[in-house]
Amino acid sequence: MEPGKVFNARTLSSEDVSMRGQAQCFALIKSGTYAEGMTATEIHLTGNASPKGSTGCDTLIFVRSGSASLEIIGSDIDNSVKVSAGSAVHIKSGESFFWAHGNELVALEVTIPDTTGPYARKQAKEVSTFKRSIVQGDSLKGDATGDRQFEVLFDTTSGSSGATMFIGFIPPSGAPAHYHLYDEICHIVRGTGEFKVGDEIQPLSEGSTFAVVPRLLHSVINNTTEDLWILGIFRPEGSPAAAYYPDGKPAPGYSELN
Repeated sequence: MEPGKVFNARTLSSEDVSMRGQAQCFALIKSGTYAEGMTATEIHLTGNASPKGSTGCDTLIFVRSGSASLEIIGSDIDNSVKVSAGSAVHIKSGESFFWAHGNELVALEVTIPDTTGPYARKQAKEVSTFKRSIVQGDSLKGDATGDRQFEVLFDTTSGSSGATMFIGFIPPSGAPAHYHLYDEICHIVRGTGEFKVGDEIQPLSEGSTFAVVPRLLHSVINNTTEDLWILGIFRPEGSPAAAYYPDGKPAPGYSELN
């Protein structure tokens, strides 16, 4: 994992691309030297993929475009899910899954280490009803930094004890410089913009992916006339509004008392 660096499937080296049946797998975020690190893999598929285990981790999936059937092995709970753009799916630790009948599918698989490790054990929270799949657009939006809004897909209320997955909607101008107290992987779902860390500015487009570690000052700039949509997966589980400005003040929309 290289915090603050933007990766994209179109520009990855060949060593970070593999096949899983007919699926091309692009390793965008790897754990690297981080213990119990999250990872992110982008899947491109027309056809069928080989099974993948979710041993030692939960897997949160978001479909950016196309369609497929996601088949889950080792569970009696919603073990066959039809997915299309905007679908999000939770694969629990110990289950396996495979993609079938993919039709120009582009999806992101994010692994979150389970409670076999000390870091994950300390962060795990009690969960309520487990939901296998959720469709973006079905939930209410909340407010975050600047004029930004967000929609939560998975958190403790839907069965995710270790991480939150959400879609952030960043208006023209974007979010100002801020930092978080959590680890986060971000993936651009729609639009273009820029990602700024220090004096370095990197371009963002659909599929751009980057990792943010606690206390890293960063900003996402939307220099277009339409909203930039960003998928975020962070741990420990909590509110996407939990951000701080450089002076340490909580960003509007977030209170430490929440």
